[in-house]
Amino acid sequence: MWKVVAILFSLFTTQFSFAFFVHPIFQHKIAQTSRRYYNRSTLRLNECDISEVERIYCISDLHTDNVQNLQWLTESCNSPHAPKEKDCLLIAGDISHDYKILEKTLSIITESLSCHVIFVWGNHEAWCGKNMTSSLEKISSVKKICQKYPKVHTDFQLVGTDHSNPVVVVPIESWYDGSLSLPECEDLCDNFQNWPWVDFIRCHWPSETELMKDTEILPSRKRHENLGKIPIGLTEWFHYQNEKDLAKVRSQFEHSEGELGLITMTHFLPNQKTLPDWKVPSSSDFRRDEWLDHPVPDISAKFAKVAGSDLIDFQIRSIINKQEKDKDIKHLHVFGHSHRPKDFVHENIRYIHNPVGKPVEREMNMIPNDVDFQLIWDCRSGEVRGRTIFRYWEDYGGGKELLAKNMQRRKRKRMKR
Repeated sequence: MWKVVAILFSLFTTQFSFAFFVHPIFQHKIAQTSRRYYNRSTLRLNECDISEVERIYCISDLHTDNVQNLQWLTESCNSPHAPKEKDCLLIAGDISHDYKILEKTLSIITESLSCHVIFVWGNHEAWCGKNMTSSLEKISSVKKICQKYPKVHTDFQLVGTDHSNPVVVVPIESWYDGSLSLPECEDLCDNFQNWPWVDFIRCHWPSETELMKDTEILPSRKRHENLGKIPIGLTEWFHYQNEKDLAKVRSQFEHSEGELGLITMTHFLPNQKTLPDWKVPSSSDFRRDEWLDHPVPDISAKFAKVAGSDLIDFQIRSIINKQEKDKDIKHLHVFGHSHRPKDFVHENIRYIHNPVGKPVEREMNMIPNDVDFQLIWDCRSGEVRGRTIFRYWEDYGGGKELLAKNMQRRKRKRMKR
């Protein structure tokens, strides 16, 4: 009798914790779907445990379809500072839209370094070619390519349990929805409907109606203005899909003993504070006149619309509940997409963006010319701190005057072609 009661209580508390941490717009459907989820949630800890890992590095936006970037990767993998066999490399999206280049890149990394890789796809991986009409199918194909490599993972992993400071690494799928738009900057986004953002041409998503039908979610989020061709309902759909794995991760933290860190990772930006020109994370106000003090404020304003989603931040912050937060659990979030390095702490989460980006961005000091794999965690000692970065080109890349000179030089080069 008592065993039956215990089982029923366990099922109730598990489903309650899942419903509690889901975004409010989805809670009305949890009662109908939680049983279905937990019948499928049978993944055991040892099936997602890479226990031998010692150190964790991060990188993003490799863009190895660029010859110079591919050369950078080959040389960096042969560097004495590169990850080793007992290490793990987190790649926060945008390796390449091309299957062959994706495979070549993963082969270089796994053969040269022999390390584990945890990868979350980016917008470039969602680009469709001539024979592909669905970005969801394209993403599925990208994951299947990753599965060819035993040490490449696209789902969450418990890392470094052979050591004193293990960590759960959680790749989270996402997109953008305009929720990170810069306040009071709509005048800089005129004609956004016709902005030549490649995703609007090469990505093909289900309609909002199809997405809502598939997930049984009712669209109730506040709609942001001037969205242009940004797909509606897609970030909610990914949020909903992520919950299947996050329920297991939350359970792991609830039942863990001793030190256990958390590293979440997305390609897209999780909040406005991670935008390239948000210089003071502690400020809730965007200081337009002070922070958009460079030659292309309109590009910054438009990019903010396609940068990410505030749903990401809500979701990553829901993993650790109040009781666990009191334990002072270290939480790092690795992201990509903007090609503008960041490394800062905001409300107990450390946000890290370490992009390779484009060669021209490195030439113009927007990204370090000596960019390298960044060590962020040691499973034997814990978090590895880095230098604080708010706006790299201003903090370390020479400032506004040099940026203006570099942009003028770049413009003259283009005019000569």
